[in-house]
Amino acid sequence: MTNRDLIIFVTLSFMWSLSFVFYRIGVPEFGSLAFASLRVIFAGLVMLVFVLLNKKNRVGIKEHWKMLALVGLFSAALPFVLFSFSAQSVNAGVLAVLNASVPMMSGFIARVFFKDRLSKKQALGLVIGVIGVIILMSESLFGGGEPGKGLIEGLLPMGYALLACVGYALGANITKNYLYEVSPVAITAGSLIIGSLIMLPVVFTEFPYGKAISIKAWVSVICIGVFSTAIALIFMNQLIKNIGPTRATSITLVIPIFAIILGYLLLGEALNIQAIIGSIVILIGTYLSLELSIKKMLKPKDKTQMNSI
Repeated sequence: MTNRDLIIFVTLSFMWSLSFVFYRIGVPEFGSLAFASLRVIFAGLVMLVFVLLNKKNRVGIKEHWKMLALVGLFSAALPFVLFSFSAQSVNAGVLAVLNASVPMMSGFIARVFFKDRLSKKQALGLVIGVIGVIILMSESLFGGGEPGKGLIEGLLPMGYALLACVGYALGANITKNYLYEVSPVAITAGSLIIGSLIMLPVVFTEFPYGKAISIKAWVSVICIGVFSTAIALIFMNQLIKNIGPTRATSITLVIPIFAIILGYLLLGEALNIQAIIGSIVILIGTYLSLELSIKKMLKPKDKTQMNSI
């Protein structure tokens, strides 16, 4: 990993961790559906520029629009809505930790539906990750949650976030198995543009007309769409090209660290002991499921590896 790759890696971690802070700022004012819709639409408008500037991207989208529609639905529209609902009551740091479970879910879906084989290390990581989720939810599962909230009310917000992660994982598997001939930029642009078309009617029906929206909320929804979605995905595509998909995916382990710090500094959020322990366990499970090696990650790629990408 070169110094340039490391800068992109850290910058991308920061940009994506901010998205969970933006959720917490913008959702209370816009509402979950309007905020999620605007996020997709702003991201789609940015990616539209890349489509207009590159004919190859237009051709790829035209030829594979049906699969891109599925990716847009599962990897953008539905997860953004579900995370918006979850952000109403779940801390930014906890949301980021739950988001880190995507590689585990992706491996499980690949094994069950696409017959990919899981190594023993990946299977162990999956089990450990599930244990971490249970610990994270333990306050609601075994009592001690917020007064006046029942079991379902306590678990539902985290359930929304986990369902969003299933959507991300499903979208990733669809991309891997059915869109391998399409360029990453075309996949990103196509899925976000189609996703924005799906969400366009929602924003018109769910936008809080007549309500005074603060500048802070508008900045949060614009930033999450432009920077934490469109530009972040462009950076991610570049990172995958430079260091490979496995090492690039390990960014999900770094995002929670930034999100927890930013949640504490910007939102005054605090984590209880269950959240801290559960977060650590989930991150360990994700690390194992990705079959990462820190030593290998830090080694620069040789010429053979560079030529193979």
